[in-house]
Order: sequence, then C-alpha cells, then structure tokens
Amino acid sequence: MKMVPIIVLSISIHACYIGSKVVVSLFALELGASQPMVGVLASFYAVIPMLLGVYSGRLADVRGARLPLLIGAITTAIAMLTGFLWREIAGLLAVTMLMGGGFVFFNVSIQTLVGGIGRPEHRAQNFAWLSIGYSMSSFIGPVFAGFSIDHAGHALTFLFFSFFPVIPIGFLIFKPNLVRVPLPIAAARKSSSLELLRDPPLRRLIIISGLSVASSELFAFYVPVFTHQIGMSATTTGLILGAYAVAVFLTRFMLGSLTRRLRPDQIMFRFLLLAAFAFAFFPLLRSVYALMAMAFMIGIGVGCTQPLLMSTAFEKSPAGRAGEVTGLRLTANNIARVVMPLLSGALGAALGASPVFWLNALNLAAISFLSRR
Repeated sequence: MKMVPIIVLSISIHACYIGSKVVVSLFALELGASQPMVGVLASFYAVIPMLLGVYSGRLADVRGARLPLLIGAITTAIAMLTGFLWREIAGLLAVTMLMGGGFVFFNVSIQTLVGGIGRPEHRAQNFAWLSIGYSMSSFIGPVFAGFSIDHAGHALTFLFFSFFPVIPIGFLIFKPNLVRVPLPIAAARKSSSLELLRDPPLRRLIIISGLSVASSELFAFYVPVFTHQIGMSATTTGLILGAYAVAVFLTRFMLGSLTRRLRPDQIMFRFLLLAAFAFAFFPLLRSVYALMAMAFMIGIGVGCTQPLLMSTAFEKSPAGRAGEVTGLRLTANNIARVVMPLLSGALGAALGASPVFWLNALNLAAISFLSRR
C-alpha cells in the first residue's frame, strides 16, 4: 500500500517542523528575546514558503514529487543542524527560514502525490490518512522537544531532530518508485496562477485555508510563550500541545462518519465555532489539566478542516495544475502566517497573552461563518 511509506515520510518531516517551533520559541526566550521578537521568528517560517509556494507546486506538476520531496527533506536536516551549530537569535532566524523553505517543498509535493493515488472515490480517505500522519507528528514533535529540552538542552534537541529526515532521504534516494504516481496532464497552455483566483469557490477555499492554518499554527507557536510566562516547564508545554495533537488525531478517524452525515461546509462551521470557544477560554486557565482539556477541545475543533480543504482543493484543480493550486493555497497560508504572528507578538507585548488567544477566537469564528458559503 503506497500510503504507508508516504505517511512515514510525512511524520518524519512534519515532526521536525512542529517540534522546531517549540525549540525555537523556548530557546529564543532563554536567550532573552522579547514577545515581538518571538512573533518575528514565527513569521519567518512563512517568508520562503510565501515566495516559493507556487513554484514548488509547478515543480511537482512538471517533474513529479520525488525531487521536491528530496529538496524538502535535505533542507529540513540542514535547518536542524543550523540550530545546533548557531546558538544565537540570528541562528534561530536562519532555522525558521530554512525549515519553512524545506517544508513548503515537502508539503506541496506530498499533497499532490496523495491526490494522485488510487481512484477519485478514495481521495478523501487518502487525505484523511495523510492528516492522521500529520496529527501523529504533531504529537511526537512537541512532546519530544519538551522532554529533550528539559533533559539535554535546546542545542542538542536541534541535533536530535536532525536525524529525523534520514529515513525520508533514504526512501527517496533508494526507493524512488514509492513516490511515483500518474497525475493528470494539463489540457491547454497554463495561464497565470493568479487567474485561478477568479474562480469564486476556489478563491474562498484558499482564504479559509490560509486563516485556519494560521490560527492553528499560531497556537503551536504561542502556547510556549504563554506557558513560559506562567512558569510551566518545557515538558508540560509539550504535553499541552500533545493533547491538542491527540484530539486532531482522533478527529481524522471521525471524519468518514461525519462526512456521511454532514456536508463539508456544515462540518467546518460547527467544529470551527467549537475551537473558537476553546481559544477564548484558554488564557484564563492556570491548571495544567484544564489547559490540556482546552487544547484537546481546540484540536477537536480544527482537526477536520485541513483534510476537507485538501480534498476539495484537489478536486477543484484544473487538470495538470493540482500542485500549482496546492502551492497557491499554501502561499495564502503563509501570508497569514507572516501577518498573524507579527500582529500577535505586538499585541501580546502591549496587552498580554489573553488578547492573542481572543484574536484567534475571532478569526476562527469568522472563517466558520465564511465556510457556510
């Protein structure tokens, strides 16, 4: 079954990506960085993807998935080694840019690859399996990062993470057939990527995707700032983020049952409102167990969104342009990733942690209503 090695690849790289956010946040605070600086670090994850998202999609459409996947895996390893060797704020900025660049090549290509596996009726389930892999790595990355920081320090944690991409690199070099699938060929000359935005449903889907991903990833980046402020350890921070990841993992198994009962827009409307409610209450809590419960509720709320968006985006893509549409969607994601952390960092420095979480609650409430259209 081709999905098994693909899930292994995705877990290895995504665990580095998510885990690095915990290490970068806490290491920056340890080095004396301010909240706005942590926001800048978060936004730098999106700088390279914002510039190369569409290009990486076109590369996957033209050359197949293997080359961009290999570029992404190697760059991820280099990013982690950079964090180990360059133990300054400038080094952390380099880590965020390299990690963002590596992950965009990997993420666009693996989504394009999954869309081409099997028959169309299997597509939603395949994307659900990919999302299950991502939710597993969303648990592994933060929990591993938290325990490793407490027991080995920030720098060695970067070094340990640099070994995670070894398996994907080996797969991609020695087993290239694992990532070769037939994809549709473009029927006519391609227009500009911006022409794709003239399709209203596709444009709305891209906006929803950008805002929802920015909100969930800002949660992963800002929770360490919040828990550091209230005196919690890195291990506890990892467990809170792990509770979120477990919830996301469970929702992926619920997705098949949900789609048989509700339309995708109905699922997103209801579950995103649940996440908005949990975001609003999160900064008011101080108990570890209460924070884990609220993180779990946020994970339940946002967990269904990305598989539905990935599947719908692939289905709405013109023939031969699935990678390009994915790249455009991820470019929108990364524009939001630049704006939201900068805004949140400034807001947190001026008014404290609570308004940052409330801003995310308003964002999720807004896109839940937008998804109904």
